[in-house]
Amino acid sequence: MKQKDFYSLRIKELNEEVARYAKKAKLWVFVRLISFLVIPTGIYVTFDLGVYSAVIGFVLLLAFLFFVRRSAENKERLFIAEELLRMNEHELKLIEEGDFSAFGDGSRFKDSAHAFSYDMDVFGPNSGFQYMNRTVTKVGEEKLAVAFTNGSQDISSFNGAVEELSEQIPWTQDFRARGVVQQTEATKWQTTREWGTSEVESKSWMKVMQIISPIFSILATIAYNFDLISGLQFALVFALLLFPVLNRLKKTNQLTAELGNLSERVQAMNEQLELMSHHEFTSERLKHFQDVLFHQEGNGQDALRKLAKILKEAEYRYNILVALALNFYFAWDFRVIRSVAAWKNEYGSQLKQWETILFEMEVLISAATFRYNRREETSYAKISEKGKAISLLNLGHPLISNEKLISNNYEMNEDESFAIVTGPNMAGKSTFLRSVGVNLMLAKAGFPVLAKSFVFPNVNLYSSMRTADDLSNESSYFHAELMRLRFIVDAIERGEKVFIILDEILKGTNSKDKEEGSWKFLQRLVQLGAQGIIATHDLKLTELAESNPALKNVYFDTTISGDDISFDYTLRDGVAQNMNASFLLRKMGLVGDC
Repeated sequence: MKQKDFYSLRIKELNEEVARYAKKAKLWVFVRLISFLVIPTGIYVTFDLGVYSAVIGFVLLLAFLFFVRRSAENKERLFIAEELLRMNEHELKLIEEGDFSAFGDGSRFKDSAHAFSYDMDVFGPNSGFQYMNRTVTKVGEEKLAVAFTNGSQDISSFNGAVEELSEQIPWTQDFRARGVVQQTEATKWQTTREWGTSEVESKSWMKVMQIISPIFSILATIAYNFDLISGLQFALVFALLLFPVLNRLKKTNQLTAELGNLSERVQAMNEQLELMSHHEFTSERLKHFQDVLFHQEGNGQDALRKLAKILKEAEYRYNILVALALNFYFAWDFRVIRSVAAWKNEYGSQLKQWETILFEMEVLISAATFRYNRREETSYAKISEKGKAISLLNLGHPLISNEKLISNNYEMNEDESFAIVTGPNMAGKSTFLRSVGVNLMLAKAGFPVLAKSFVFPNVNLYSSMRTADDLSNESSYFHAELMRLRFIVDAIERGEKVFIILDEILKGTNSKDKEEGSWKFLQRLVQLGAQGIIATHDLKLTELAESNPALKNVYFDTTISGDDISFDYTLRDGVAQNMNASFLLRKMGLVGDC
């Protein structure tokens, strides 16, 4: 099934599902209201039956609570269905219109000093990050940004997991939908990692209170009902048992506020773990995740279920009347405190690892969705630990739609280090440079690449394509560019294996200086053993390849016929002969005919 047809079918099915749950939601509102009104009515009608009236009232209350729970479950299903519908609508919009503005653009990760991400438009509106981002949490976004900027530690296992998930898109969407936390003013925690390592003050006397309170409270209640003690004496017992609780009320309220802020996130984690526990993975990386989460002693699923139970117990005390009764009969606050402390002692140090796996799943799903959407044009790169050879077949830029995509082939043998790219304006030089850079970034991150075949040495990407002056630091454009080139050379001199992408360097000086400086700098890079691509309009620079076998010339061309100009955006071996600046100036009416 074509991707467009798949998303269209999903949207149709989910629209029906949303309508069904929305209809049920209205019905449950009516049922809850009626069942609530029946409680006082039932008690009033049966009041003369004495104790039986109380039993009837209790049964009606249970029925009301049951309906409330069923209504909440329906609301949760409606929320998930709406999230899934939204996801599929966004994917269809991307495929049909090329619009991916609904996804997070990662602008907060922009860094002009980074080795390549600023030049490659990795972050920001209409960026590669926005195109591929399918994360649903802030930390998931951070993990994706780190994958792009730093690469993956185990590319092979990452590739395997991505390919497996790309064949299970409905499951990946379910996983994402269950990871969405419904934002409210009280929802402050996006992650449980910091909370898991914080300490909770639990005293041994609290355990004593948990034993004493039920004994004395029940005895006092019985004694009062049989007129063995007065109301004043019962009140005195009540006050004595609640005094330790009230004495620590401020700290307890702080703790339960933290737990309340965690509840949405923990629920989301539990639902995601439930999905993972019932799924049989085959790839190495995903099977390892399951081993850590489900098969080890004190596993993540059991631990988070226990934590969810504790959070639910903490919620009981939000009603002041219920809190008074629970603390009088069971020292409930101390029960919650001791449960939290015990949970942290047993599982707190492992919580970060479990949650990190769920965040990494978001990154894998982002890659898998890209693979599914562009399966016909993508493949997995081969990153070689030995040798310098580069072989790129049908290479394209991920942000260019299939209808407009012009792919190129590019090769460098073991003896070649740099390609000098020439060509007229708008012919495709910068797009080609970014295609190489972005796909190398994806390859190092373990993502699919937009190429039929992508063979590359294991190098770190550096670039200098976009620099700017900095008035605050009294830095001119030329000085900023020199600092960027110094940054690249420093990486080489400290032993990094690098691939450098340069676009029209030394733009901030005059033509003669630029020509001589570019010549010398390129020779220096070759001497240092670097690899890369440099795009230039200075045809003089191409003469270096005539005497140096480590350099090769490639070019893009243009065709001018009368008042028409056309580009085929195809890379060729050799040096560009046609330039078009004067033609374009005349075409736009900026200069007259000469």
